Amino acid sequence: MRAHIALVSIIVALACRNAGAADSWAAEVQQAVQTRTATAPTTRENWHAFSPDGIGMPLVMFGVYSAHQSIHMLAYVLTYRPLLEALAQKAREGVTVSVVVDYNENIANDRDGYIRRGLAYLARSGAAVCATSQFRIMHDKDMVLDGHSVQTGSLNYTEAGARSNSEDAVIEWNDQAGAADFEQHFESRLAGCRPI
Repeated sequence: MRAHIALVSIIVALACRNAGAADSWAAEVQQAVQTRTATAPTTRENWHAFSPDGIGMPLVMFGVYSAHQSIHMLAYVLTYRPLLEALAQKAREGVTVSVVVDYNENIANDRDGYIRRGLAYLARSGAAVCATSQFRIMHDKDMVLDGHSVQTGSLNYTEAGARSNSEDAVIEWNDQAGAADFEQHFESRLAGCRPI
């Protein structure tokens, strides 16, 4: 019985510690939305969040704000204006921003030009933007941040992804092996890409 109580106490203590850590970075994420600046952790960490009833899109934005060297993005669809603006600002600041989007979703099915205008704005800021049609759907939603961290998850980079869909977002901070795998995946999609 004492062993069981001790085990429960350890589990509760760990859960509280993890909840406290999540609370501390959740506050950082919320602050980053206001300041448009962020500092990435220096240790190997996993941050995850949800939408619409959490901070899924703010976590994605935190990842963008934290980048100082490069952002390599694969996006099934990219229409969320605050994200486009953050990526454009990073490109203007000298961060290498490269974006690969799905051709069908972003170009062929864009009847009124709304998506193309957003992508053109991003390209004018200095980002490299291209579309791939080498797959029926390129359904990726991920970024390699500064070559060593990865943002991924189901969260579409859209208003609906931020505010109404049930979505998840994850950042694996300082995951060298994971980042190398995602970078290789990004490069393979970039190879079959055409500028917009």
